[in-house]
Amino acid sequence: MKKALLLWTIFIGMIFSSIAQKGHFGFRAGAANAGYYGSDYGAAKSTQSISPIWTPTVGVYVNSEINKYFWIKTEFNYVNRGYTHEQSGNTLRTNYYYVDVYPINPTFHFKGGQIFVGPTISVLVASNKDTLIAGQVKKVSDTDLKGFNRYDIGVMAGIEYEFKFGVNVGVRMVRGFTSIKQPAEDTHIQTQWFNQTFLITAGYTLGKHQK
Repeated sequence: MKKALLLWTIFIGMIFSSIAQKGHFGFRAGAANAGYYGSDYGAAKSTQSISPIWTPTVGVYVNSEINKYFWIKTEFNYVNRGYTHEQSGNTLRTNYYYVDVYPINPTFHFKGGQIFVGPTISVLVASNKDTLIAGQVKKVSDTDLKGFNRYDIGVMAGIEYEFKFGVNVGVRMVRGFTSIKQPAEDTHIQTQWFNQTFLITAGYTLGKHQK
């Protein structure tokens, strides 16, 4: 959690610095479809009936205008990733709570339309899952996150449209390149299970808006 607070502190500092760089601050909310890819995920999906989940997402951003057609987008988003699976006739849910940072996203802007792509850093801050205990489904929190990779480096690409009055709607795809799990302690074999998340959002940019 301290690491997440540090990231937010850095972002707030970027907001203030953007004031002198023709930057505009905004916020957004929407839905995330948390999916995965990789050979180990594919095997687990077929044997355990794993399904992706839809979850809420919220975030803040700064659009820094370099010129009329070229911007730099910087974003912080809270994303609840996870999945459901079947066990003993029960549908059990696992949640992974991330803070996503999209630090530098070069953006082509034309008449409100935006196309962008850039690197991502996803920080795993907490997790919980449904567990069968004595035949009853109990939610168990994982505070240690042992065996999980806390950081996921990846790429984000998306499109967005912003109206003259500041409201915007957009879609994004975030694809992680770091397996969510660390190598097995006994075999040291790296698990092939990676994040792939789609975000559908609506937001509002404060201040002057681009025509």
